[in-house]
Amino acid sequence: MPDLFQSDKKESGSYWKDIWIRFKNGNIRAFELIYGEHVDFLYSYGTKMTSDTELVEDAVQDLFLYLLSRKDKLSVPDSLRFYLLKAFKRILLEKISKERLWMKDKDNSFPPFDYTIEFDSSSSFNEKEKKIELIEELVEQLDSRKKEVIFLRFYSGLSYDDIGNIVGIQPSSAKKMVYRTISSFREILKPKIVELFLLFNRSFP
Repeated sequence: MPDLFQSDKKESGSYWKDIWIRFKNGNIRAFELIYGEHVDFLYSYGTKMTSDTELVEDAVQDLFLYLLSRKDKLSVPDSLRFYLLKAFKRILLEKISKERLWMKDKDNSFPPFDYTIEFDSSSSFNEKEKKIELIEELVEQLDSRKKEVIFLRFYSGLSYDDIGNIVGIQPSSAKKMVYRTISSFREILKPKIVELFLLFNRSFP
């Protein structure tokens, strides 16, 4: 299982800026690198918002087609992953809205976000079962907005500023949401803290 608190080193430096500039200048290899690096994460993120995988695939393809068609006019983002996620979310939400797959109620402007814990495939079957038993039920109790913030914090490598921008809340609110959620998990899981340590000591070097 990857270190959930560690950002992609490439993302934090100039690597993707250089690739992006080459893409804007028409380098097809640069486009292939951008697509190959981000397509799986975008798809995973999209499937948390809708179970319609064809709609998610269409949104991913629409995003990259848009990039190709507008490459000369695109700016150079500070964070490529943030840039792609924000654009992808906008495209996907437009598609979801048109398909009427979710409706906004008067008290909640956020679409459903179905986030389940993903574990390292190298874990034994019994380890996976115990982890799911201890944590997955807790995640399911979160509302859609909290699920999205937790997912982005632990799997995207984005800053709280970028997460807040994508979700539509203040960065400080996103940070508080993460810490309060983790704190609430700790309180609930205190009786099983030793078991949790034994289960996760391999996952967090």
